[in-house]
Amino acid sequence: MYHIRKYVPRDKERLRFICKETADKSLKRNDRLLEAVAVLYNDYFTEKESENIFVLADESDLPVGYIICASEPEKFRKAMRREYGKRVLKAYPPAVVIYLGYMAAFDLTPKKYRVHFHIDLLPEAQRQGWGTKLMNTLCEHLREKGIEYLGGVAINKNSAGYRMYKKYGFETVGNIFIKVVTIAYKI
Repeated sequence: MYHIRKYVPRDKERLRFICKETADKSLKRNDRLLEAVAVLYNDYFTEKESENIFVLADESDLPVGYIICASEPEKFRKAMRREYGKRVLKAYPPAVVIYLGYMAAFDLTPKKYRVHFHIDLLPEAQRQGWGTKLMNTLCEHLREKGIEYLGGVAINKNSAGYRMYKKYGFETVGNIFIKVVTIAYKI
C-alpha cells in the first residue's frame, strides 16, 4: 500500500524519473528533451523549496508520485531566469520554447495565485484518490505557512489533471492560450 511522507534528498532522482515518465507524449521525443522537462518542472522545487514537497511512496518507501510547490513566487521567478532557463537551454536548446511559455504563463498569472504546484503520479497510483490526498497534504502545509491561495500555471483544459482540479474545487482565473488556463484554489 502507499503512504504520504515528506521529501528527502535521496528522492530527487526518483522524482525526476516520475516527471519524465508522466510527461505528455509530445515531450517524449528524445532523452534530451525529457531532461529539459525535468530541469524545468522538477529541479527548482527539489533544489530550492524542498520543504514544500510531499511524496507518495510504496511499501518499500520508493516514490510513485509527488506534489511539489513554489511557495515563494519571486524566488521562483529569479531562480528560473538566472539559473534554470540556462540549464534548460543546455539540456536541449529547442526546449527554450517550453521554458518561455511556462514563464510567460507564470507572468500572466495574477500575483495572488502565483504560489503554484505540480503533481505527478505513476499510472499504478492514479485514480485511487491519492492525488486528492496529496493536494490535502500540501494545502494543510501551506495553510500553516499562512498562504491563502494555491494556483496552477498553464493547465490544459482538455487534460485529466484539469478535471481533477475542478473536482477538487479549483476555479479558472485566467486564460493563457486558447485551451490553457490558470487555476486557483482558496486554501
